[in-house]
Amino acid sequence: MDWIPWVSSAVIGAFIGWATNLIAIKMLFHPRKRILGVQGLLPRRQRELARDVGQVIATELVHVPDLLVGLDEVDLEPHLSVLLDKGIAAKIGELRKLPLVGSLISDDLVRGLRNALLKEMLAAQPQIIAEIKAAVTRRIDIAEVAATKLASFDLDRLEGVVKQVARNEFRAIEWYGAVLGAVIGLAQPAVSLISARLSH
Repeated sequence: MDWIPWVSSAVIGAFIGWATNLIAIKMLFHPRKRILGVQGLLPRRQRELARDVGQVIATELVHVPDLLVGLDEVDLEPHLSVLLDKGIAAKIGELRKLPLVGSLISDDLVRGLRNALLKEMLAAQPQIIAEIKAAVTRRIDIAEVAATKLASFDLDRLEGVVKQVARNEFRAIEWYGAVLGAVIGLAQPAVSLISARLSH
């Protein structure tokens, strides 16, 4: 049996399979601009894909309430204390400049008022957090944010990121193409050989 047709068919098939998959991977990103009616998948459909990926992210991966769950653990006391001290200091300074009224405002009075206000605000913390979460949930559209970001993403940068993340997978796809091409290439002389034997 002549082995040359078998080897040549396997080599040619492997090359065709490898080259086909390599071109398919390249055509995810290239050509950037339409050439003879051909354009890469991502340059041609970036906005549509961004919208679809945004919807998937919003419905399957990221939900606003999940992002805000950490707010329940936030202690507002130090933040409210600072804001209250600043606000009261400014107003008390103005009131103390007024005749008669200013002499009635003692440090103990200010301290007592400040502590009472802080206590009321801290008691309302769960309600404040709940209202913040509700307002943010109404205002933030994860799908829109993701779609806008992806639609404006620079394709060179996107290609670099995808290749960095999926380098091994892309290489495996190329080799799978070569192996499949070699198998198909070997099938051709095998079919010819079987046909020749059946015809005798």
